[in-house]
Amino acid sequence: MGLELMTRPTRRALVAVLSAGALAVSAGACAAGASGPTDEITIAYQPGIGYAPLLVAKQQRLLEKRFPKKKISWRMLNSGSAIRDGMVSRDIQVGSGGIGPFIVGASNGLPWKIVIALDNANLQLMSKSYGSLADLRGKGKIAMPGPDSIQAVVLRKAAEKQLGNADALDTQIVSMGHPDGLQALLSGQLAGHLTSPPYQVQEQQGGARAIVRSYDVFGEHTFNGVYVLSDFRKYNPEFVKGLQDVVASSAKLLNEDPDQAAQILSAESGGKVPAAKLKQQITAGDIAYSTKPTGYMAFARFMKKIGLIKKIPASGSDYFFANQFTKGGT
Repeated sequence: MGLELMTRPTRRALVAVLSAGALAVSAGACAAGASGPTDEITIAYQPGIGYAPLLVAKQQRLLEKRFPKKKISWRMLNSGSAIRDGMVSRDIQVGSGGIGPFIVGASNGLPWKIVIALDNANLQLMSKSYGSLADLRGKGKIAMPGPDSIQAVVLRKAAEKQLGNADALDTQIVSMGHPDGLQALLSGQLAGHLTSPPYQVQEQQGGARAIVRSYDVFGEHTFNGVYVLSDFRKYNPEFVKGLQDVVASSAKLLNEDPDQAAQILSAESGGKVPAAKLKQQITAGDIAYSTKPTGYMAFARFMKKIGLIKKIPASGSDYFFANQFTKGGT
């Protein structure tokens, strides 16, 4: 993807994006109506080992074996906003992704909730040329999946903390999927890339260094969660319960037997990524596979403060379907 194809979402453009999202949610909810029991289910995810619990389940066909009469499709997309659009249109029944797009959808009235988390991750802004946000300010483009991605919220929180202005870097943000961002940063087309595991480690190996870490500005937090619309859960409770179970078992495998998990993930990649490399990635210090959602309210409060959303719930529990995995989530 060339830089000329990317957009620069200023605050005005971002507000327009979120307003359009709100309209889409309203229109989609009216047009699609309530869903019912379904035997065709599409599960959407994004690139990276942040989706490893889903990828382990996908490769082992755990859901397909548990629900042999259902047609289960898997779709990889480059951003949480794309998954959100697919769920609004009912083309996607199960979504997964970061905190930012999820909260934007919930704030705009999308009736969805988290059923289980996938992991916690310390997301990093990588740069080859600059050592701080002050140095990077005004110097070039900063890539991330989208203007309402979890990475975008992290950047604004860091800008508020370090530069005194959450909007200070908005005009430098460009939308780009993680794999393209990796290549663009290493080839010198970007000033920075706020990404995720394993791309941030690969960029470090290519000569970049971290100048922002999400745990430094938000504390430890969930990276990705799995979510469904309320009516899908209502009419398909057995599938949702099965989904939770296979994600939890896959997360347990990743934590307790990374050698086997790495072999499975290598097979999922078609053998393109060696198991030894994948084991390094899934056991790295910047990611931990946890099923308990954490940090949603901290992100929501900040997003409301800077005008990315208009309202937040009374507690984080309003973002989660009540079950053994979301109990005590924040």
